[in-house]
Amino acid sequence: MVRDVPAYPEYLAAAVFAAGGLVHAVLAPHRFSTAVLFCLAVTSAGLGVSARSAEAHHTVAAVLAVLALLGALALGLLLLVDAVLLVRRYGPQTPLLATGAAGCAVLAVLGLDAVLYAVGGEVAGGLMVAVSAAAGYLSLLFLVFTGYVVVRGRSSPPPGTTHVVVLGAGLDGDRPGPLLRRRLERALAVDAPDVPDTDSLTFVVSGGQGDDEVVSEADAMADYLRARGVPSDRIVREDRSVNTRQNLRFSGALMERAGPGHRATVVTSGFHVYRTTLLARRAGVPVDVIGAPTSPAYWLSATLREFAAVLWLDRLPLVGLSLLLAVPVATAVFAH
Repeated sequence: MVRDVPAYPEYLAAAVFAAGGLVHAVLAPHRFSTAVLFCLAVTSAGLGVSARSAEAHHTVAAVLAVLALLGALALGLLLLVDAVLLVRRYGPQTPLLATGAAGCAVLAVLGLDAVLYAVGGEVAGGLMVAVSAAAGYLSLLFLVFTGYVVVRGRSSPPPGTTHVVVLGAGLDGDRPGPLLRRRLERALAVDAPDVPDTDSLTFVVSGGQGDDEVVSEADAMADYLRARGVPSDRIVREDRSVNTRQNLRFSGALMERAGPGHRATVVTSGFHVYRTTLLARRAGVPVDVIGAPTSPAYWLSATLREFAAVLWLDRLPLVGLSLLLAVPVATAVFAH
């Protein structure tokens, strides 16, 4: 019976999730499942506050609810407006449409909450708690991921770098597009004369030729570097890869054949640094990863895409952990 439930089960669940997050942070600090556990802990604690403190602290609960709704509304509108602007500029590309769909989904959740609140009753109230908890949990997870992106994207190359691997991106005809140019300029900055311990760097340009490209990305990058003064004998082309995993594996094999004792730094876009680091560890390629700046207009859409990609990368454990949110949700519903 409901009366037999412990006094504060949501807080107990939050404590268990937080403890699991601490253990996971020690054993596997680079896995995103650590963030998942801490987000589950925060969501569970939030459910406990909203379910058990609303009557005692009605004003505080109302203010927190309004702030949460305004935050969700701002996020939904930001995603939607960003998608519209990017589609008008670049055309209806799938990642951009997905950003707009995500914004519409956030706004739809708010609309559903409004309908359930208007309907009233225990069933509608329970559904509203479940929907709000799931949406809040995903929003919190995305917010934490953006923090990962910002911190990882600002990392610096370590001393002793011998090879700089530049990951390919879209071309503009036979030349690097804006995203790829920023990666190349970031790689050139590693080779700047005032940077210590970077004598005679070798540039590994990694990227094959897509179906809609007239040359390989490796060829376009090599031409760009030569035009910026890099000698041809310091440029190694890897022109077979079609995704990040292959970029890392094929580039790693080229460096291994060149001889032992190398230390590689991979240059990609800032939003892509975290997933690249995960893939490098899985592939057994010992590299450091640094980020290049991204256009502010494109950053949100790219970060959302990376968020989905990281969740897909560890989909089974992440989905399994996320389903545990049903426990504090159920206890919060029964507490009403």
